[in-house]
Amino acid sequence: MKYNLPRRKFLAAAGSVAAATFVGESFFPSTSIFAATPLVRRDIGNMDAADPTLLAYRKAIKAMQLLPDTNPLSWAYQAAIHGTTLSIPPLTAWNTCEHGTEFFWSWHRMYLYWFERIIRKFSGEPCWALPYWNWAPGSELQLPAPFRDTSSELYTVNRDPSMNSGAGSLSPGSVDISSAFSSVNFSTANAIIQGPHGSVHIQVGGWMGSVPTAGQDPIFYLHHSNVDRLWNLWLVQGGGRTDPLLDATWKSRTSTFFDENGNPVTMNACEVLRAALQLNYVYECEPPQVNEYCFRRFPIWVYVQEVLLQLPIPPIELNSETNSFPIELKEIRGRLSSFAENSKETLLLELDNVEAETQPGIIWEVYFGLPPGTAPDAKGPFFVGTISLFGSGIRSEAHHEFKPARFLFPLSRALRAVLKTNVERIQVTFVPTGVLIDGKPSHPRALSTVRIGKANLLVERPKEQKEQEEKPQ
Repeated sequence: MKYNLPRRKFLAAAGSVAAATFVGESFFPSTSIFAATPLVRRDIGNMDAADPTLLAYRKAIKAMQLLPDTNPLSWAYQAAIHGTTLSIPPLTAWNTCEHGTEFFWSWHRMYLYWFERIIRKFSGEPCWALPYWNWAPGSELQLPAPFRDTSSELYTVNRDPSMNSGAGSLSPGSVDISSAFSSVNFSTANAIIQGPHGSVHIQVGGWMGSVPTAGQDPIFYLHHSNVDRLWNLWLVQGGGRTDPLLDATWKSRTSTFFDENGNPVTMNACEVLRAALQLNYVYECEPPQVNEYCFRRFPIWVYVQEVLLQLPIPPIELNSETNSFPIELKEIRGRLSSFAENSKETLLLELDNVEAETQPGIIWEVYFGLPPGTAPDAKGPFFVGTISLFGSGIRSEAHHEFKPARFLFPLSRALRAVLKTNVERIQVTFVPTGVLIDGKPSHPRALSTVRIGKANLLVERPKEQKEQEEKPQ
């Protein structure tokens, strides 16, 4: 079969540098075939264990696991780019994952792209595309069945036993993405989406539950494929949603990975804005992608967050029991009413300086104004999100400089419910939660205490529009 490449792309390939490559507008392996049609990342829920995509993934994993840990193409090295416990001196790009930062979505997209190319090499399938685990906004809450087969390279004993057996499933509230999707501001959506993302890590457990080991589990990459897909789906909602294209740091920050030949490559966010055009992939049943460009003339909303009220909280420690702190509404009730139906200003609960010594191993559902005696319900109006520590906030896992975690919770729906009552004091309530076992809630034990340092009510509002004009990219 003959493949014809556009002249521009052919010349780009011919001009690639073997040692350290700075990638350009579109990318494809010089040693394999460039597909004229974007490759499709498929839903694992529509695949069985004999699917050629999964057989190819297994083949590649087996081959990569046979390589020395110091080989950039080895399974251990690729996992170490995210994080590692290996005692040998850290090598190029190890421990460089981004959590609790503006680079969360963009860094993981780059990571998956180069990982996907390596899988193509070792599987011998030049058109292989990474599947995704549709835990949200779909309903695939059990670990995909092919990853529970003990005879498969997709299986590892290093998970929560109930997830491996099929008895366990993700708790729906812990992977709820509605708060992230309700935010128009990239910074807020990027921060909130890391909560349900972390919940999946923690509830799968084992290797997945800790940053230094997560990349060793084959399900990690399908999990993050869905997180990457959520970035697309967030943008598609429109309404002013856009990436931070006026943020020079976000656009220019480069990260290092390895191509399928083991050569180091660097990449920045501007090179991953248009997945189909630049990286040659789309998602199964995905709406048309939003194509963004780093240098164009256009208006962009800039968002600012201001402190409405510093909450005088007592020392808050989260453990295996339900905990709460009060908020006095008497002095601010009138101001809160103006935010309940305001489409341009959003009231946020900010929990900051959140930290634990080690991975707690559980998640806390957060409720704003849950009435006394009312059973917590993640489908109810008082539920605002979850706290799941993964990456930032855990002192023992800090591979960069330690950074406490910060959580944001949009309050519009809960606020409307609270204002229907005449109470002058409400509670912010934290309810520990774990995986569902045979469809019923479990009662996990926290392995480490989580401390919350401060809490605020923030107002997020759009600022004046700004424009820029530079050469297209």
